Order: sequence, then structure tokens, then C-alpha cells
Amino acid sequence: MDILNAFHRLPPISYFGIRRDDDFADRLNYKYTVGILIFFSIVVASKQFSTDPIQCWVPAIFTRNYEIYVSNYCWIHNTYHINISEPTMKRAQEKRYVLRYYQFVPFILLLQALFYLLPRLFWRSFSRHSGIDVRNIIDAAHSLKTVKRFHKQKSIMGYLVSFVHQYVGDPRKHLKQQHSKINAYLNGLIYCFFRSSNVFNSYLLLLYLFTKILFIINTFVQLYAIRLLLEEKWTVNDTLKGFRNIFTAGILRTNPVSKYFPKISMCDFRIIEPNSDDGHKYTVQCVLTINVYNEQIFTLLYIWMNFVLIITIYDFLSWLIFLLLPRLRYSFFIQRIQVQQSLTTVRAGMHVFVYDYLQHDGFFIFRLIYANVGDDVTSTILTNLWKNFQRADKATLIDNTTINLGATVSLTATGNRGLYNRQDGGEGSIFDYSKTSTNL
Repeated sequence: MDILNAFHRLPPISYFGIRRDDDFADRLNYKYTVGILIFFSIVVASKQFSTDPIQCWVPAIFTRNYEIYVSNYCWIHNTYHINISEPTMKRAQEKRYVLRYYQFVPFILLLQALFYLLPRLFWRSFSRHSGIDVRNIIDAAHSLKTVKRFHKQKSIMGYLVSFVHQYVGDPRKHLKQQHSKINAYLNGLIYCFFRSSNVFNSYLLLLYLFTKILFIINTFVQLYAIRLLLEEKWTVNDTLKGFRNIFTAGILRTNPVSKYFPKISMCDFRIIEPNSDDGHKYTVQCVLTINVYNEQIFTLLYIWMNFVLIITIYDFLSWLIFLLLPRLRYSFFIQRIQVQQSLTTVRAGMHVFVYDYLQHDGFFIFRLIYANVGDDVTSTILTNLWKNFQRADKATLIDNTTINLGATVSLTATGNRGLYNRQDGGEGSIFDYSKTSTNL
């Protein structure tokens, strides 16, 4: 029962709906690539069940029923590949490559689609530990862009500002780190993973970068497997040649002597007859028509996954640069916050706002809003959050001044009462004026 409950707690992955807690590179992986793989899986499965995926040449003495039986037998029990263009002697010494995969190509494509969904499931599962639902924030930001009525815009803006402030303004995230930065990052991630409580100011950004690394590793491994199937080598010349072929029709040409996608294969089977103990052994030559589709499908997937890998690596590096270069994060906010004073006047407050208040996770949230909603909405939300931050600073300053002033007035009033008591001949004052100080 515990295992079933654990599966119920897994976050749902909305495939056809829009989830805005990611960017275009992520959707290329878990949405568009998965859609292409499922489509190709349906195509191959329909070809297998609607037409004959294999046709074998049989002796003339075989009837039609025998011919159907041989084709079904060879399809189920695998065939083997030899290069029929070689001489007979050389062909006899050649190693036979038994083909065991072509019946399961639809399932292989579905398994590839599952591997593209796993990083997304990882992100959805562990991002919940942050204490904030990024999807709700970006959905609200998108509503702010589409809503027309002013009072609704004002209420949505208030929700966004308060929600982001509640997350980035958590005092636990602003405690000074007593260890090195790397140890602080590791401790923060472990604390968030296993205690489901986020006191780490870079949790979302680092988790998001790690998810992109999983996408890159997954695509790279699948590309390597497809290159093996297509008999492509990982040398520099072959790689450049493959990229050149992507932009020409040459890459879609079939390989007649392909080892893993042979169009012609051999099949051995034995027929037991009543008058024969061992039966008769037959070797037939078969045509795997389904491999014409399989080879082209994996070729198209090879082209597509190269494109996805390049986009994902570029996107990962862009996020990583923002993590490693704080100045770029500062410029991102400066360009979008509309300040009434000059930048020189508010420079100190802006540094505190960017580096101490928003920090890494605040940058992550606003860059996702920028990627999904646009620059105008991002600028509006940031400006309102900046004004709220300034008002909070002023309120804190006034509260501290009021507390200090109130304490001083209270002490002064106590001292005055003691003075009046001395003048009236009463006992001495409980407050000694010689020790009066406003520095509390």
C-alpha cells in the first residue's frame, strides 16, 4: 500500500495542457520530442499489424498455408543477417548477426519517450520542496497580461508581489553562511531534498540546471545508440559528414547492406514429418519491408535529436552564465526596473534588492516569467516588487526610530516623575539622570 501511495503522490505531467514552469528548450525535450516518438511508434505498430512486415521466399512445394506459417515463424523467432553480395566461401565464414529487435521497435520508441519524460518528472517532484509553485506564479503573470479590468489587474499584481515576497523574503534564506559556498550549496540541497523544507536561496535555480543536465545526458545517450544502429562512427570527419548530409537528401538514402536495418535476411527452420525423426531443415530468404520504415524513422530522429541537443546545451549555458556572473543578473534587473530616481541615487538599495533580497531563486522566477510571458509584464512586476521593497525598508526604519524614540521618551518621563517626587519631598527617583542614554 505504501508503494501505491507513493505513486499517487507523484505529480501529474500535463502533456496536452500548457505548463509554464519551464522554457522552450525544456518543452522541446519532454513535449515535442515525446510527441514525435509516440507518433512514430504508432506508425510502426500500424505497419506491423496492417500489412505483412516480413515476406519469405519458400520452395514451390509449399502451399499458401505453409508460406504464411513460415513468415510468421521467421518473424517471431528472429532472422539473421549475412551480406549476400559476398562470395559463398567468404559468406560461410562471416559472423551471423541475429536480429532480435525489429518486432519491438514500437516499444523501443515508447521507452525512448519515457526517458525524455523522466527529467520532467524529476523537476516536478523536487520543485515542490521549494515551498512555492512556480507554475502558479507564471500562470498569474500570464493572466496579468490578458486581463482587461483594472481592479483585477490590481488584485493579481498584489497576489504576485506578496507571493514572491513571501518566498524570497523568508528570513531563513538570508542567514549568513558559515561554511564555504560549495558546502553551503550541498547542505542546502540535501536539506531541501530530504526534509522538504527550503531554507536555501539557490534551490530552484540549481535544481533547474540539474534537470537540464539530465535532458542533455539523455539526448546524448540516445544519439549514441542511434548512431550505432545507423553504423555511424564518432570520428570528426564522419560527424562533419553526417551534419552535411542533414542539409541534403543523402541522409535519407537507405543502406542496402545495413547490419542493423537489413532489407534481406535469412531464416532457418525445421519441419517435423511423420516419417522423419529429425525432420527437414529449410533455409529461406526473407524481405523485411518494415526495416525500410525503421531506418528512415531513426534517421529522422537522429536529425531531430541533434537539433534538440544543440538548443538544450545553449539554453543550459545561458542559465549557467547567469549563475556564475552576478553582474549579469544585476543587469537583467536594472534593465527592467523602472525607477523614478537616478540609478546613482538608488544604487546601494538596488544592490541589496538584487543580491540580498531576490538572490538566485528570485532571478530564476523572473527569468522564467520573462521567457514565458514577455518583457513588459516582467518589468511591471519587478517595478512593483521594487516599490514594495522600498516601502518595507522605510517602514522598518520608521519602526526602529519609533521604538528608540519611544524608549527615550519613556525614560525621560520616568525621570521627570522622579524629579517631581524629589521636589515634593518624596523618596529618590528610580531613574538616575546621570545615567540617561538614548543609545539602547
